[in-house]
Amino acid sequence: MIPRVLIYLTAILSLPLIADEKPAKVLLVTSPELADAWKPYAIWKQKQGKPVKVVTTEEIEKIYPGPDIQEKIRQCVRKHIDAGGLRWVVLGGDSLPGGKGVVPDRDTVHINMWGEKRDIPTDIYYLSPTNWDADGDGIYGEFEEDKVAISYPDGSVGLGRIPVRTAEDVKAYTDKVVAYESRYPKGAFGKNFIYTCEVKGAYPKVRRSWDDHVSKVLKGGEMSRYFSHETPWDDAKPGDYDLNPDNWVKMLNSKQTGKYHFHGHGLLDCWVLEKHQKFTRKHVAKLTNKDAYPIITTVSCFTGHYDAVKDPCIAESMLRVPDAGAIAIVAPCREGKPHFVNPRESFPLMMWEGKMDGTTRTMTYFWEMGIGQKLSTGEALMKTKAKLAEKAKASANYHMCLVELNLLGDPTIEVHP
Repeated sequence: MIPRVLIYLTAILSLPLIADEKPAKVLLVTSPELADAWKPYAIWKQKQGKPVKVVTTEEIEKIYPGPDIQEKIRQCVRKHIDAGGLRWVVLGGDSLPGGKGVVPDRDTVHINMWGEKRDIPTDIYYLSPTNWDADGDGIYGEFEEDKVAISYPDGSVGLGRIPVRTAEDVKAYTDKVVAYESRYPKGAFGKNFIYTCEVKGAYPKVRRSWDDHVSKVLKGGEMSRYFSHETPWDDAKPGDYDLNPDNWVKMLNSKQTGKYHFHGHGLLDCWVLEKHQKFTRKHVAKLTNKDAYPIITTVSCFTGHYDAVKDPCIAESMLRVPDAGAIAIVAPCREGKPHFVNPRESFPLMMWEGKMDGTTRTMTYFWEMGIGQKLSTGEALMKTKAKLAEKAKASANYHMCLVELNLLGDPTIEVHP
């Protein structure tokens, strides 16, 4: 006769694990005010086999040690990574200067292109097993002073920030994620790639990005170049079809592709196109590309400035707009300048031979690995940064490059569905 207690234990152990007991694959950090708004996102991801654990900054503040909320968030993230099984970290909210915002960023100090010390926010700090402040002066990420305490991603965990501010933002973005993962357009949208560029000196490296890298992995895909001097829509002569905001709207609304690289100038609230014309929030409002949301990489300065008092940056406009815009954007939060270990030697090679700088290399590897290895957006960018980590350890320029390029959008969605 089998003891009743053994029968009971056998029955209990054979029960399926309920959702809350499953180990989380996704850690989502947000504010107490937005926690409920993220529930539909978490439910959707659960259905996709990606259990989500939502933790609030208020909970983190109470539980974890550290001098500020950023360090406490890092401790929380590391605890979940070290426990095993975690694949993605989502920072579910916008940031503001001075450790404010929905999910504050970690500001790091760098010498900018004008030789001035400036704060640059970075999210890869949150994956780090070390605190980026070796000398304990409260100034983080200094290339020389803090070098021994700076750790770059190893590529094992994907990371991204969804820069929302309101519950309405969360709903609009969640709806786009559901569409992306359940109604991704078939055919050319998934196979094609578009490069845009209005800086003639960048043409060689942008060509190389496709010719030497992305074309090798996007099998059966077609590439189009919308350059100032060359577009598929030219009429009488090359370049007579302007790369202007209205034509950009037309291009995005045509739903030609889910993969774009925008190369050129920018400001916080716009991409700057031919003849200094600006693609701004008012043009985003004209987009009608419902259920055909692209991933975009861009080198344009300040377009990913998610921590500004002035809100939104153009990347945020593209992500927050309901039923239109983009699903994920990799962008610089400050100057998207060409980063080289030896700028004096490499700049001429960039102009004439297409040598890729750190920023262009980052965007290119993101696509190459994301498509070729079937990675998520967050995995693709973190593996890219892992690949460039040795250069960052040796060069302040590359260190700045890895810090300032952030994924804005869901890190769990596939680059190439």
